[in-house]
Amino acid sequence: KPYRDDPGNIPQDNITGITLKPHRVIVLDTERTGNTNDYTYGFGNDQCGLFLNPKTTDKESDLLIPEALNRFISTQTDNDTLTIKIKIDELRNHYIKDDIKKHAFFTGINLYLYTSDVNVINKINNIQTKINNMETDSIKIDAYGDIFIDSCKAVAIEPVLENNYHRLTVRNCTIKSFHLDMDRIQNWNIENCNIEEENLTGSKKHSITKQRKEPRKINWLPKNNEARLNVTIQGDTAQIIFQ
Repeated sequence: KPYRDDPGNIPQDNITGITLKPHRVIVLDTERTGNTNDYTYGFGNDQCGLFLNPKTTDKESDLLIPEALNRFISTQTDNDTLTIKIKIDELRNHYIKDDIKKHAFFTGINLYLYTSDVNVINKINNIQTKINNMETDSIKIDAYGDIFIDSCKAVAIEPVLENNYHRLTVRNCTIKSFHLDMDRIQNWNIENCNIEEENLTGSKKHSITKQRKEPRKINWLPKNNEARLNVTIQGDTAQIIFQ
């Protein structure tokens, strides 16, 4: 629940929408036009988020955001990619109104994306991305904050974390093909999922621990000759095939 007394909290009273058609790739980012040395800024990870849900026919807009945030949004189109940026300098000047403060802290940066196909790059640092109840061919998510994928059914899921101190959690999902670059995601957890195959890659030494039916098949695709994958199988019968 946002801190309403926080001067950097964005009110959630009214919601407005942005239509995303015909774009296939959505990029969320921030922009600053002033001197970046004047102040730093950050977001409350549990007070902000990008929330992805399946699109329904009664949704007129694909992206819903607080009306109080909308005036600080800019958009740019490049072929099939739509980039949505938050104007940090203007947001700070409007809500915090204190030139002495060297750090601007924001809460209430909440964006709700309704889509049938997920291809999202969330460049907003430390803002969590949550994907719930999606049934789709592909879920591709590249984020600079925690990623949570829950109760989804997909042919392929391909998550990427840009910061190693953030976490990927996948739970209650049915996945035909799960793709993971282990160089880019070091803190990850899979819970109660049905996965046909995992396609793992990396250039370093990596280790994983697997239980029965998690997944049925693992493909190791090393990036170089030095790459190593150590697999621990917990008390189950398994078949290992080298190609």
